[in-house]
Parts: sequence; C-alpha cells; structure tokens
Amino acid sequence: MFKYCSINDIGVSYKVNDDKIMINDVIIEEGTYRGETKDYISAILCDGVSGEFEGNRAALETLQNLKSIVKENLIKEEVIEKIKETNTLIRKIQNDENKKNALKTTLVGIYSNNDIFIYYNLGDSRAYRYRNTYFQRLTKDDSKVQNMIDAGLLTEEEAITYPERNIISNCIGYSDECKINIHSSIGLIPNDIIFLCSDGVTDVIDDDTLKSIFDKKNSIEETLKEIHSLSIKNGSKDNISLILIKKENEVNE
Repeated sequence: MFKYCSINDIGVSYKVNDDKIMINDVIIEEGTYRGETKDYISAILCDGVSGEFEGNRAALETLQNLKSIVKENLIKEEVIEKIKETNTLIRKIQNDENKKNALKTTLVGIYSNNDIFIYYNLGDSRAYRYRNTYFQRLTKDDSKVQNMIDAGLLTEEEAITYPERNIISNCIGYSDECKINIHSSIGLIPNDIIFLCSDGVTDVIDDDTLKSIFDKKNSIEETLKEIHSLSIKNGSKDNISLILIKKENEVNE
C-alpha cells in the first residue's frame, strides 16, 4: 500500500500558479490532497515556465495527456512514448498559435507497483528517495548550473546562489527532440519515502536541510507541512508544490 499527501501553493509573489500536480488520475491545481492506494501509484509534478508565457496551460495540458499512463501495470517504454507524444502535442500548439517561446513546462514523475519503480524528469523539478537514513536525489536537473557543475565550473554550494540558477536546458515544449531522463529499478521497500518538488522548494532549501527534516521520522503529513513552511520562511518567491509518498508495510488480513 502507498500513502500520499501533497500541497500546491501559489506562494507569496505570483498571481498565477504555474505548478500542477497529478496523483494517479487526479489533477491538483491548488491546495492539499492526500489519500492511499493499494496496488500502484503514479505521481507527476509540472512547473510551467513563467505565467506570462502560459506555463500554467502547458503544465495542465501535459498532465491531462499523461493520464493514460496511470494504470496497474506500466513499463518504462510506455512512459517514454507518452511523454514524447505529449511534447509533440505542446509543440503543435506552439506552432498553430505562433507561440514558440511559450507553453513550456518541467516534468518530474514516478510510478511504482509491487515489482517496479520508475522515475523520470525533464527540467529542474526533482525526485528524492528517503530510505532508512539515506536521502538520495534521484533525478538530475536539466539546467545551466547543472551543466556547469558537470564541467567543473561551479560547485553545488555555489550553484545555490548563482544568478542564472533557474535557466533550464530541457523541458516539455523546449524542442522537437524530447530527451527524457528515465530510470527503472525493482519496487520500493516498506518505509521508503518518495519526495517530488518544484524549484520553489529547492531554491531555498538545500539537500542537507531536507535530509535533516526526514531524519525526524515524522509522518509524511507533518514532513510535508514542515518543508512547505520552511520554504516560505526562507523566502521562496515562486509557486511551491510538493508530493510525499510512503510505501507501507503490507498487512495480511
């Protein structure tokens, strides 16, 4: 069984919420959402690029088109095919409406059943896993600063305050060629926690601080509230969205 909770918050500075999340086939445009599911879970988070360029529309179109990958048995190839189809759809809208600089969105998602765990991303929205006391960033940002880190031109610490840290190098709608970062492994184990978030969180909270919050071993609802509150306290000016999922022990009835 999987328990989950989420929040999608417009934040303190924006009039438009470009973040959108979907848990199984339920899209959450604003507010909190929680529940549990027995056999499988799909969770996807999109951060539309800038409200004035219809990022919120791109995020919503993307999630609506990805509803078909919410099913009991899913393989990695189906995810790849559907994301590429979604990118083609967004590119067509850009061309048809002469909005080639608009309608773009990041994407991060996971799928898990009892046998497989799939995670994927485009852009700088992230997925993490907390297992026992090990906090692991699963995804790698498609961003200018990540490219500079990879080239040895910038450290992780310097990247936190680098002026161009929000420039992404890949996303839905970025180009006709859709390069997806996707991985699969054996299924999650009991007490694993998966954490998805937009850069409204990671721009103001570093990985070490996130780990210290998970180390408290609070409920996922309490952890969600603490990360959300700290994002605001630390001065996040962006939309703030996050999803927490916990793999529960199976109980024999």
